[in-house]
Amino acid sequence: MNTFAISLGSNSKDRNIQMNDAIQYLNSIFEGVLSSTIYETQALNGKDAPYLNAVAVANTHLSIVEATKLLKEWESQCGRTTESKLIGSIPIDLDIVVWNGEVVREKDFSCDFFTQGYLQLVPSGNEDLF
Repeated sequence: MNTFAISLGSNSKDRNIQMNDAIQYLNSIFEGVLSSTIYETQALNGKDAPYLNAVAVANTHLSIVEATKLLKEWESQCGRTTESKLIGSIPIDLDIVVWNGEVVREKDFSCDFFTQGYLQLVPSGNEDLF
């Protein structure tokens, strides 16, 4: 069984719905999903709309490639396109940041949009705990 942490984010006008729908989706495809509270952070570029963010930890028998594919398919179904990214409107962003205790997205792991939620789920910040 693989254990991992996912960063969730949305800055679209319907960001509350997008975040709640994404958490429900994660619960439908992965096992043992725990999610942080949903919180707001500013866009990293300082100009796009603020984001709602959360972190979820989950388990799966899928590989990281298979799990990522499911996450990216969900992003597309929710309206994420190259064009939406260019205009700074992200309906939903789902990225695996930690996989089986290994940080796979170092930049995201150290950003406030991830650490706020991650520390709710793994208080010591030690990714080896899950």
